[in-house]
Amino acid sequence: MIKKIIAKHFNLEDRGIEILPKFNIILNKREIIVKEDKCINCGRCIEVCPVNAINYDKSGLFINIEKEKCVFCGKCKMVCPTDAVVIIRLRCEINEDTKIVEVNKYEFIEYMSEKCASCLVCLRNCPFNAIEEYGEKIRIDINKCELCGRCEEICPLNAIILR
Repeated sequence: MIKKIIAKHFNLEDRGIEILPKFNIILNKREIIVKEDKCINCGRCIEVCPVNAINYDKSGLFINIEKEKCVFCGKCKMVCPTDAVVIIRLRCEINEDTKIVEVNKYEFIEYMSEKCASCLVCLRNCPFNAIEEYGEKIRIDINKCELCGRCEEICPLNAIILR
């Protein structure tokens, strides 16, 4: 199956593609949706958003979430009295078995210091100030980390992975 995906994407013949046993790609995809038919515009989500990604749309009738700013922490979902906020977290592991799993909440964060280039882009973009410099690398304070995934999303070397 992996050979067919690669062949199609790169316009190759799959018989010329060799997959090594350790081949493994992990992608986390996040999406947030407001169900307009359920939203009562109470504004609770606006009050709890740590990155000010939620506001009213131009009409003032519906909640609008700026997906570029959203860190998927789930605070808006927790305070919504009508379950109008839906967060979808998909984890796609491409290896010998290829599987896509919907994740309710990430359980832990993995930092691989050997991959880290110390660019500090994660530190500068953490909405919870959970990342700090530690020598020439970083350290993640798990007491502050909300497992939002922003650092994983912006790390250019995939040194941070949520599971």
